[in-house]
Amino acid sequence: MNDNLRPSAPRVRSRVAVPIEPPMLKPSLIPYDVIQELEREAKQLKLRAEALEGREARTAPQPVPDDVPIFSEVPADREVALLALSQVAMFKDLPRASLQTMVEGAMQLEVPDGEMLFTEGEDAASFFVVVDGTLEIVREKEGRQVALRHVSRTEAIGLFGLFSAQIRAASARAIGDSIVLEISGTKLQALLERNDVLHNRVLQFFRERLLEALMSTKLFSDIDSIARARLIGRFKNRDLAAGEALLNPGEVSNLIAVVTHGKVILEERSKMGGQPKQFEATTGQFLAVTCAMSGLPSKMRIFTPEFATVSVLTHKDLNELLRDYPVLRTLPAKLAEAARQLDRDVFCGSTGVPGL
Repeated sequence: MNDNLRPSAPRVRSRVAVPIEPPMLKPSLIPYDVIQELEREAKQLKLRAEALEGREARTAPQPVPDDVPIFSEVPADREVALLALSQVAMFKDLPRASLQTMVEGAMQLEVPDGEMLFTEGEDAASFFVVVDGTLEIVREKEGRQVALRHVSRTEAIGLFGLFSAQIRAASARAIGDSIVLEISGTKLQALLERNDVLHNRVLQFFRERLLEALMSTKLFSDIDSIARARLIGRFKNRDLAAGEALLNPGEVSNLIAVVTHGKVILEERSKMGGQPKQFEATTGQFLAVTCAMSGLPSKMRIFTPEFATVSVLTHKDLNELLRDYPVLRTLPAKLAEAARQLDRDVFCGSTGVPGL
């Protein structure tokens, strides 16, 4: 957060002319011309063997670097692609003409068990629909892999990276042999600009993935995937008008909020008439308030200078989750290590999404 809150080329051994001494003839019962003929035949056999060995070496399959995906890729059957896309929840009820536009140029990929479809940090210019099989979505966090979820038939993956600086925010690995469709992101973007229903669905998807990214940080490493899913389910989307406050000085509250659009200002109350110090949290960043855990009132004002949207875990919902998952009471200590502490009980940090 800011205050404005690939194998090396094979070696080639050169063939150097070496002086050869003339052969010394030894007494033999075999006529000399027969010996010469036998030597010529032996030499020819050796040359043929060397030539054959060289040809086999040139045509042998070369090892594939570890970072190159091993899967087949062919143009997708149009009707198969249309059917698969129409079964994805986000694209249900869309006009057939819109779906036809999206599947133009779509490719079908067969991903073997254990292979990566894509990896975190790669450029993202397309998304995928699972036709058969299952893939696991994982993120690398501080030397450990965090499994976020499994996706299977009728589900789409890789969408989030299209809207976060076009960088893959996680990795996708096949669990068993899988088949997916790859669809251009530019075609989806063009459709979003003229379809409000799809636009709202993608916006909700984006918010959910930001929350998922937050839950994969070490702040919540002590709770299992079921608990993390419950946490995500308790966040509420909230539109904030210009000047609207999330927290005012003197309030005693717990809350966690993720900025999904625009920015939020965290303002430290001025002292002795001085100018208040301000910090800024923008899209992809989160803020946390733990005043109620310490029992002391807030000294900061948190508000939006212009229209913004956030996903908020309110005081009431967080308190209910604290009863079910007491380990969450260690959150203030973890926040002090993993986020920037702006005040005694106010913290701000990043969800860790590449490009945000």
